[in-house]
Order: sequence, then structure tokens, then C-alpha cells
Amino acid sequence: MRRAVLWLALIAICVAVVPASAQFGTEEQEVKYLQVPHRFQIFVDGGIALPSLPGLFKDYWNTAFNFGMGFGVVVFPWLEVNGTLNSISFNNNDIKSKSKLGYQGVKGLEGGAIHTRMFYGSARFIAVPHARTNPYVEIGVGGFKTKADDLSIENVVQNSMENVSGICVVPSVGIQYAMNERWSAYSKVTYAVNLNSDFAPGDLLIPVGSTQKTIGGNQVISSIVVGVMIKF
Repeated sequence: MRRAVLWLALIAICVAVVPASAQFGTEEQEVKYLQVPHRFQIFVDGGIALPSLPGLFKDYWNTAFNFGMGFGVVVFPWLEVNGTLNSISFNNNDIKSKSKLGYQGVKGLEGGAIHTRMFYGSARFIAVPHARTNPYVEIGVGGFKTKADDLSIENVVQNSMENVSGICVVPSVGIQYAMNERWSAYSKVTYAVNLNSDFAPGDLLIPVGSTQKTIGGNQVISSIVVGVMIKF
């Protein structure tokens, strides 16, 4: 699955880069684009989010869909300031979790999904401000909240995890391509670190008959997304 995700990342970057190569012989179109500056932008994106840390989160929860949306302001041609809202829900891998819980019966496992929302402001540094194809680096800082549905097996076990919240740090690298004067497409890879050592998904996997809580750690989420942006 993770190898497929890497291939998707390469495809997303190619989708953004290949159309730009067709513009090299059309200098008149490039000049026309440069003559239309903008001040504000709205964007929406989606992609794949991978649970990365702590280890139990990585091993016992599935890859999820990452939905994001936001708005931004152009400060300088090489600097944009954006506000982003991300929402991700990771479903529990019930086959692996049954083994971790030590349950040998036939009853189904229910719940266990982990839901994370992040809202952060970011500074995007654009490498080539006056070109249609722009690599960029983005650094985001904001807040997050993570909660989980109880994980249960009827009349056997019901485990819960404490809600956590705190500061999130979201670095990313990407590339954007201006399709015309108003619309741009982009792809990026992010590595979000949600800073709260009380995040303990292992509490949902406490074996039947045990009451000992697990040790938590910062929640880390890796994502590969593609999106579109409209400029004003």
C-alpha cells in the first residue's frame, strides 16, 4: 500500500510539471500571464494521509483521505501567507486489532476510528515567482484536536482514548502550476507533527482483561495531496 502511495506522489508531481513543459515555446502567453497580478486566493485539496507515529498508530490504523481548504494573501511575489483547515479520519484495522486485543471469537470489532482536525497559518516561499511552474516550501504552525470513537467487541471489551489537542507544526514541499490567469493546480507532500505526548491510540488496543494504560507520543501524519487554487 505504501509503495502505491509513493507512485501516486510521482504521478501527482508529473501532472503538475508536464503541462508546464508545453509552455516553453509560447513566450507571448507567459508575458500575458505575468501582467495579471493577484492579491487573494482560495484553495481546496485532497489526497492520502498516512499514520506515521507513534508506532501503534502506524501499525493498527489505515491510510485515510486528507481533505483541506483555505485562503491566502500574497505579501510579496515570492511569499504567500495562508490559513488552512485539514480534516482526516483514520479507520481502525480490525483484523490486526483483534489479534492485538487477544480476542479469539467470531464477534465483530466496532469503532476505533481516529479523527484529527488541524487549523494552521503558513508561510509559503516560492522559488520562481514569475514563472508558471513554481516549486515551493511551506511552513505552517497552528492548532489541532484529535478524538477517537470507542473500540468495542459486544459484551467482551470496550476501550476508549482521551481526546488530545495542542500545537501542530506542518512543513511541506510542493510545486504549483498556473493553468491561466486565475486558476492554478498544485501538489505537495506534508509532514504534520501534532505536539501532545498524551496521544495514546494504544489505549484503544488494551487486551481483554487488562486495565493498564499505554504510553503516548506526538501524533505524526504524512500526506500527499493535490489541489486547485483560484486567485483574485
